[in-house]
Amino acid sequence: MRGKHKVEPDETANFKFIGDMVQERTPIRKAQTAEGHAVLALYFYAGAADVAAETGEQELIDALDRLWGNVVNKKMYVTGACGQTHHGSSSHVDMIHEGFISEYMMPNLSAYNETCANVCNSMFNYRMLGLHGESKYADIMELVLFNSALSGISIEGKDYFYANPLRVSHKGHDPGNDTEFDVRQPYIPCFCCPPNLVRTIAKISNWAYSLSENGISVNLYGGNKLATKLLDGSKIQLKQETQYPWKGKVDITVEKAKKEAFDILLRIPEWASGSKISINGVGIGEGVVTGTYTTINRKWKKGDVITLDMPMDVKLLEGNPLIEEVRNQVAVKRGPVVYCVETPDLPENTDILDVYLPVQSNLTATFKPDLLGGVSTITGNLKLRKDTKEGMYTEVTQPTWETSEVQLVPYFSWANRGASEMSVWLPVVWE
Repeated sequence: MRGKHKVEPDETANFKFIGDMVQERTPIRKAQTAEGHAVLALYFYAGAADVAAETGEQELIDALDRLWGNVVNKKMYVTGACGQTHHGSSSHVDMIHEGFISEYMMPNLSAYNETCANVCNSMFNYRMLGLHGESKYADIMELVLFNSALSGISIEGKDYFYANPLRVSHKGHDPGNDTEFDVRQPYIPCFCCPPNLVRTIAKISNWAYSLSENGISVNLYGGNKLATKLLDGSKIQLKQETQYPWKGKVDITVEKAKKEAFDILLRIPEWASGSKISINGVGIGEGVVTGTYTTINRKWKKGDVITLDMPMDVKLLEGNPLIEEVRNQVAVKRGPVVYCVETPDLPENTDILDVYLPVQSNLTATFKPDLLGGVSTITGNLKLRKDTKEGMYTEVTQPTWETSEVQLVPYFSWANRGASEMSVWLPVVWE
């Protein structure tokens, strides 16, 4: 029914519960861009994808493909988060909140990224995976789950964030303009995000595998046991053993399978260049392509072990040049996990805005079982600027630098060591 309410072309919706805010201006089959409240929009898309899965309606599928592309390629953060602003306007200048704004407009300090919107993004992608069977949707599911969703809950599992900015600084910043807190809260007046996130964590075992036409696909990696039936009614049992996402090696043991040949499909993430697959220690050689599912068809027997080995290199990411907020800055990512710098890991009295990352930093990863519930950190020599100036605009002078070995932590784990500052994007020193 959304989009059937008549909104005149020259009419601006200045009340938040009409127009683009609630998906009333444009029927979904005609929609070109993601607009309005990010939670309402992404739930709407997820529901429409359910309808498309039942009906096969091509016009609806085409619309969902357009909207997916607009969200992921032009309005989604590097953490998989959605909903760039707390208060703003749509492209039709309708009043919105907690919503999508213009393409490539990606603020960091004021990023809203409501936890519910991030969770909705993974839900929408799960349904698109069911429609198309393409690995890019599972890549986004995983990106959200390890980053912008998980950041909404504390390591102890009892405190929550409603919004998830990509940078927090206390320097010269009016706390009244903060989109959220710098520590998670046990209770949030609008208490939608905590139960939404917890139910998602509880049910992601349902997302780990999907039935395919002649077998089963592995969508998400993590230690688990699977017992289910293939589409032909035959029983299958698999055991997955791994230390993912801290290590890239995944062992999948076949514990029960039918006698006839069938497919096991493994998702090769877009970031996992150089991945290798072996069966009982023998490499399969061809067919391992990033951003796709590798299909292995054979007669499986009890005790067969499939090993997927994904390189876990530390990578520096840059944004599209149209994203002005991250020009000459980089984000650090290892496997599916996005990292950040947090003030507990900086010298005392260092502001997060004074931290710069030399491109030649020789970043190294180390697993620390006693830190933040057990995480891999990334360490390197970063530059700390010691002559930060006051005022809106000042004359350029040669900076004064101090070099310090700094530890980066997974973005999802920030603010678990008291009130702190944090940044995902770091300005680059080219040297």
